[in-house]
Amino acid sequence: MNGQILINKNNLTHNLSEIQKYAKDSKIMSVIKSNGYGHGILEVASALKKSDAFAVATINEAIYLRNNNIEKQIVCLQGFSNTEECIYCSQNNIRPVVHNHDQINILKNTNLQKPISIWIKFDTGMNRLGFKETDLATLINEVKEKTQYPIGIMTHLACADDDHDNFSQKQIERFHDIVKNTKSEFSVFNSAGIIKYSKKYQNFSEWIRPGIMLYGVSPLSNCGNDINIKPAMTLVAPVISIKKCKQGEKIGYGHTYEFKKDTMVASLGIGYGDGVSRNLTNTGKVFFENNYFNIVGRISMDIITIDIGDKKIDIGSNFELWGDNINIKEVSDSINTIPYELMCGLGDRLQRKYI
Repeated sequence: MNGQILINKNNLTHNLSEIQKYAKDSKIMSVIKSNGYGHGILEVASALKKSDAFAVATINEAIYLRNNNIEKQIVCLQGFSNTEECIYCSQNNIRPVVHNHDQINILKNTNLQKPISIWIKFDTGMNRLGFKETDLATLINEVKEKTQYPIGIMTHLACADDDHDNFSQKQIERFHDIVKNTKSEFSVFNSAGIIKYSKKYQNFSEWIRPGIMLYGVSPLSNCGNDINIKPAMTLVAPVISIKKCKQGEKIGYGHTYEFKKDTMVASLGIGYGDGVSRNLTNTGKVFFENNYFNIVGRISMDIITIDIGDKKIDIGSNFELWGDNINIKEVSDSINTIPYELMCGLGDRLQRKYI
């Protein structure tokens, strides 16, 4: 027996609907990269079919969607890296993000049968991808013969999910300086930016790019009452063994936990080999039938051990590691990471079940 990832497709659809109600005048570019944040990219695409476009990171992700009959426009956030990929984008309604001069040169020197639709990305302070110079007119002029109108212009906010963000405003102002007097499509706001800035800067909200919030995880400490999102993923693992441990005994590799009293211990069929962080050792909790139980001893590759006290629990019972009853953001905060890493890190041994 091994753990399962339970995905609620109705909650995915609900979350998209909530975002659409919040940003009534915006087009939705739903971010489904990294296998739909661990939820399964094809099933996520099916649940989010009312999106205006999908966004992925790589050309291979885009190709996978096209090969599986996903017909909606796809934005490739890393763009193309060679002539063949550029041609593929042109022929298959893939809208690449162009963010460096090598891509400009590829586009200029590639013989396309029809113009390609692109986004141009500017670096306004993230210091990853994007042009830093602000001569937008020159860039557009270089590629205008190969591209469809309108050319989209985007940037990415570095600190929007910080509680005390004082940098996004500077990025938005810099973006304004770059695109002023330009008629185009604009995209600036990720999940946190949608909540905090999209209504204030509606001229930059024609396209918004929700990611984590689609999956029911708040990008902020509090999403507020305007967007009622629901978790789409529940991680569960079955009890594969129950045994009694006595006061003074220790458990697991390295004997990092000593029992203070006689108790019962349940072993769950899941571990770091499935992507559960070893940092939850002696600090994490699990949920079963209205009770929370402590993880005791080191998390091993295939097994997590739980102090269940004197509760009567059957072999095969499924414990929740996160989901409706344990907030994944609280789990990630407790070990100084983020929900993205926990969801995307889940391994192939775990079966995904769609409900």
